[in-house]
Amino acid sequence: MNSQQKKMTTFTNQQKYDLFAPEVLLDSYSLYRRMREEDPVHYCESLGYWILTRYDDVEAALRDERLSADRSALFINKLGNLDVNLIQNFIYVNSKMMMETDPPDHTRLRKLANQGFTTRAIESWRSIIQNVTDQLLDKVDNHSSMDIVSDLSVPLPALVIAEMFGVPESERANLIAWARDIGIFWGAPGSSNIEELARKADFATAQFYELMKQLIEERRSQPGTDMISLLTMAYEEQGFNLRELASQCNLILVAAQLTVQDQIPNGVNALLRHPEQMRKLQDNPALINSAVEEIIRFDTSAPFVLRIAKQDLTIGGKNIPTGSVIALGLGAANHDPAKFDSPSVFDITRSPNEHLGFGPGVHFCLGAILARMELTICLATLLRRLPNLRFDLDKQSIPRHTSLVFKGFDSLKVKF
Repeated sequence: MNSQQKKMTTFTNQQKYDLFAPEVLLDSYSLYRRMREEDPVHYCESLGYWILTRYDDVEAALRDERLSADRSALFINKLGNLDVNLIQNFIYVNSKMMMETDPPDHTRLRKLANQGFTTRAIESWRSIIQNVTDQLLDKVDNHSSMDIVSDLSVPLPALVIAEMFGVPESERANLIAWARDIGIFWGAPGSSNIEELARKADFATAQFYELMKQLIEERRSQPGTDMISLLTMAYEEQGFNLRELASQCNLILVAAQLTVQDQIPNGVNALLRHPEQMRKLQDNPALINSAVEEIIRFDTSAPFVLRIAKQDLTIGGKNIPTGSVIALGLGAANHDPAKFDSPSVFDITRSPNEHLGFGPGVHFCLGAILARMELTICLATLLRRLPNLRFDLDKQSIPRHTSLVFKGFDSLKVKF
């Protein structure tokens, strides 16, 4: 094959599997199916990533100790020729986050983080989530219409986290903006405007980090029952650096905010597009837990997680060299017919439902309990209070998938 043929082949492959194409925003699962059938361990030239789309490959990779969660080099590489100091705060804080570390550091950090997820703390979240959900719906109750994203799914996790952390009222609005700016850069954006995204992410990281350090110092002298107080006591008892705790708070903000804010509209969209399933849930509210699991499987808000190969390895017959970025396709895996019967069918009674939405292995999502609780309470309350919920046909929904890692909506207008 000559150089011109190679260029043409590369171009064809890029176009064939363009994860950021406009039509993929509307239906990413058709593309995932093609990739799984045609090239399940695919090297994407444009991104420089290996992409896995089969359930067995993705599940095995999530448990594979030869793959590292430390993505510092990936963030730096995104900058190209830009000065690495552009993201010095972002790199510093992220490098100490549990999600970005491998054992044994990850094991130590996770053990400490568990102290903020006690049974007593978890039960207190239930009333917080219910109260915040009701307050947000009260604001639109007399309007007959709302935007699921701006009126509900974006403010809900931010306000819940603010209550859990004990963040002052004056700072709560900032949490949404900070989570957005950090998350876009953290989530492998498809945008070419990397410098602007990097500056915003670094500034947001620095601002949130300073707020967390301030709150940690306050809770050291006046501990309460909030999560920061519980974690501060745990870190001090073990003699660990409280600066690491501020990084874990950054992780909780970004992961809890962005995944839940996207999963709620993804779930509402799935229910409204399958009215027989929504009626089934309304007629039998006890199905809410099963429905939430199917919502996560059917259209997950985190379709990919990224790992770095720590050594040469072979997956699906493909030789993957050390240092390669591997994108584990959770969304694609959750639609693999080798694992799920009729995967394109949305069935709120599906059982078993071993989706990979929270990822197995040592990095199993620490916030899975909180995310499930937010989703069940929010969606159950929404359907109970607004039984005539339907799409606003006069207002077009705006899907968003500007980064590889996060998938949701910028706007989802409904009537009731």
